[in-house]
Amino acid sequence: MKINRRTFLQGAGATAVLSSLSGLTPGVANAKEAGANSGLLAKRNGKVVYHSCLRNCAARCLLKFRVQDGRMTYVTGAEEQAKTGKAPCLKGQSYVQYTYAPDRILHPMERVGKKGEGKWRRITWDEAYSKIASRFKQIIDEHGSEAILPYSYSGNYGAIGMSASGERFWNRIGSSILERKVCTYAAYDGLKSLYGTFLGPDPEDVVLSDVYLNWGHDEVVSNTIAIKLINEARDRGTKILAVNPQRTPLCSQADIYLQPRPSTDVQLCAGIMKYLVEKDLVNHKFIAEQTIGYDELLKRLDEISYDEVEAITGVPRAKMFEFAQVLGENEKTMLRMGYGFQRNFNGGRMARAVAMLLAVTGNFGKRGNGLIYDNVHAGGGLNQYQASGKYMRPNPDAQRINMTELAKALHPTNPTSHDKPSKPIHGMIIYNGNPVVVAPDTNAVIEGMKREDLFVVGHDMVMTDSLQYCDIIVPAASQFETDDIVGDYHGYYVQVCQKVIEPLGECKCNWTFFRELGQAMGFEDPAFQASNDDIIHELLDTDSPYYKGVTYDRLMKEKYIKLDIPQPVLADGKYETPSGKIEFSSQLMADAGFHPVLDWGLPEDEMEPKERELPFRLLSSGVPQRVNSSFYNVKYIRAIPAYYVKINPKDAQQYGIVNNDTVKLSNHRGEAKFVAMVTTGVPEGSLMTPKCNWLRLNPNGTDGCTNSLTTDKLTDMGGCSAYHSTRVALAKA
Repeated sequence: MKINRRTFLQGAGATAVLSSLSGLTPGVANAKEAGANSGLLAKRNGKVVYHSCLRNCAARCLLKFRVQDGRMTYVTGAEEQAKTGKAPCLKGQSYVQYTYAPDRILHPMERVGKKGEGKWRRITWDEAYSKIASRFKQIIDEHGSEAILPYSYSGNYGAIGMSASGERFWNRIGSSILERKVCTYAAYDGLKSLYGTFLGPDPEDVVLSDVYLNWGHDEVVSNTIAIKLINEARDRGTKILAVNPQRTPLCSQADIYLQPRPSTDVQLCAGIMKYLVEKDLVNHKFIAEQTIGYDELLKRLDEISYDEVEAITGVPRAKMFEFAQVLGENEKTMLRMGYGFQRNFNGGRMARAVAMLLAVTGNFGKRGNGLIYDNVHAGGGLNQYQASGKYMRPNPDAQRINMTELAKALHPTNPTSHDKPSKPIHGMIIYNGNPVVVAPDTNAVIEGMKREDLFVVGHDMVMTDSLQYCDIIVPAASQFETDDIVGDYHGYYVQVCQKVIEPLGECKCNWTFFRELGQAMGFEDPAFQASNDDIIHELLDTDSPYYKGVTYDRLMKEKYIKLDIPQPVLADGKYETPSGKIEFSSQLMADAGFHPVLDWGLPEDEMEPKERELPFRLLSSGVPQRVNSSFYNVKYIRAIPAYYVKINPKDAQQYGIVNNDTVKLSNHRGEAKFVAMVTTGVPEGSLMTPKCNWLRLNPNGTDGCTNSLTTDKLTDMGGCSAYHSTRVALAKA
């Protein structure tokens, strides 16, 4: 059977079949049923409501929901927005089942057994507020406000739901400050050390590029709608280059694909740049006018040979040379750098090296050129200072707890943060997150959460692994049961998130919960009287030049607005570095203790011996059917595997493992069982399991999950997570 390249690229595997059915009713399992239902959907009456997808995905699709008799009936993409198109991804198509899931928590509960025992009794909201407020006041009186810690991230990515709602409460009481740096921060610092920013060009300009270079990113997982633009670029002749230890769908479709060993990106970049220099494929004019330290770069490249690059990375030099030739002979290159690869002990150093490729070829300052990493122009331009109530915080120097180090902060006898002793945590509210399976070192997190002197409140839609260790559970509304707005972090859009339906049962949205809890604590500040609309007005009351002309009324009418951000970015040749130029040699790197040009350090250099000696590097990647720990309970998705481990055929043969064998991964942190998937999709010596899978839903045994194995040591720069700098043993179970 001949497979159309575009159809295959748009959705590999299960996503291809399901996502291609525009307007598919969640629960429809096959094309025949979808065809039968499509006509019915077109005839249904009811209002249409616009709501942006708020899962943690760079796409930020704008969705349209049909509502009939107060009930959400189906979802499609907002085709009038060019970037979104008609069909949401598989997760988006499941939103009706997601919202009406039979295991939704619909009323408050109080623990009556031991933590983790699963025994609860129903209570009222008034009782819940009274108990939480009373206990928090007691903790503050006895231990100070820093003894209370929030735990949240991007479960509800709206500007109110993710940030403003909870932050008003935490700033008002002066809690410990949670550093939400789990995702992107190593590359922030690495990129800033080179050219002063991590903001990049409009991704829609990829259609102007000669080359689209994907480095460590998987669009099928976290940016599906970008594939439409990539396909359009390919139709215009754009070449696709891809680099990733794990072969993603785009890697399979790339003109040239390099599969290096994990974390060897600095050496690979050095080999590519070495070739570019030798073949005179560098942009001498750009280098002379807009960079400093080029001579130091040349000296550093002379210190590594192609033999060493090949031995360290596992990439054949002929393939690397072919890759470099395409990169060097084309004028416009758009580089999309992923988040996952910089979650390593050397993450900042790798991000710096990857970005350096564009500096030697001069691919900055023109449309169709540049590096896209985290385009937070839209979200960052909102007035979060006002909306989040930062002006209310009495102790801006409160202790900071990095969320990746949660296990260390909750340690029963020796709490630490940033390798220093920290004040013990006695109270916590979990919302927009599932720390037991999202934070690394799951077993240590559970040990901390089991403490009887730790009072934990959980605000969520379903009974996650984390809620099992709470004292009070209060039911959360879904994102579709409240009003919000959201800023893109890939493109340049700000979008509405209109309430689709009223909250189910006794569920309350994040802001209602924190506003009413604040009132129960006795807060009389005007900030705790505000409505969602009031906060949206505050968010849009910003001095950001990008928001000129963006008003509340306009946004509510138009549903989405593309911000007026001057293009091309960095066209003036001025960079926010100490020298005002791109810095091939950086004093910031030297001050951080690394080589100022290219640092050869690998994660194994920093591992303790008992981990360094284990045979396999473990990659814990995203998968198309989930977003972090979300969607695991959804019937529409639940049957799609998320408890497998990819093993290279040569490694599988050595261990006597075949497809569908149950295997055990282990290290000193814990162990977990998975089903073997033998594939060349990972290189020898590396394994891959989906990230953030749940304990209680693991069909191979509930005593372990992926993050039972992962390290909580932070990255070289930025305080980011380093999940992928983990080593494990492999055995048949």
